[in-house]
Amino acid sequence: MKFRVRIKALLMAGTILLAANGQAGELRLQVIDADAGVPLADVVMEVVLPQNLRAQYVTPLESEVDQQEKEFVASVTVITTDSLVRFPNSDDILHHVYSFSEAKVFELPLYGSGRNINYQEKFELPGVVELGCNIHDWMLAHIYVAETDFAAVTDATGTLSVSEIPAGTYAVKLWHPRASADDPALLHEVTITDGTASQLRVALTLNRDNRLRRAPGPSRSRYR
Repeated sequence: MKFRVRIKALLMAGTILLAANGQAGELRLQVIDADAGVPLADVVMEVVLPQNLRAQYVTPLESEVDQQEKEFVASVTVITTDSLVRFPNSDDILHHVYSFSEAKVFELPLYGSGRNINYQEKFELPGVVELGCNIHDWMLAHIYVAETDFAAVTDATGTLSVSEIPAGTYAVKLWHPRASADDPALLHEVTITDGTASQLRVALTLNRDNRLRRAPGPSRSRYR
């Protein structure tokens, strides 16, 4: 809640000042783990546009979250509203995908490779969707549904780049599965200049990973 209030305050204070039409720039992000001092993957960055401009910069996507070796691939996926996501199963066992998240509630019945061609969902609302598997409790992934095209996720080097952002000054919000929602390091203000690349460097402090661990050893059950 505090995070949303701060973004609203930035907008009301007039910090979003758009330049003339046609001017655009790039924003590059670099994130490290504040404790380990290493690059941090799976950090989502979203540039917050004013409400009256968002509809101009929304391109629904077709994406995919696979299941390989009893894990979701990728662990964090970024899409825009009204995008379609397919959920193939590349394992030779059955999976049961579900989400109870506010942004999207759905459930895919127990299914295996070759029986999942039409398993896809449309994500109409912005927000974070947490995925799980009813058979394998340790399986966890997230779909970040952004309000515009100006969102991306860091790779293994802890970096990302978003281009063609209209020139101006914007609130920029970050998200990571293990970051505290009220961490001030998740909210920034960045000025985008026409034809140039703005830089943002952030160190995030992560909460402990309390995810359930994989069951040890192989199992003979095709559900395992």
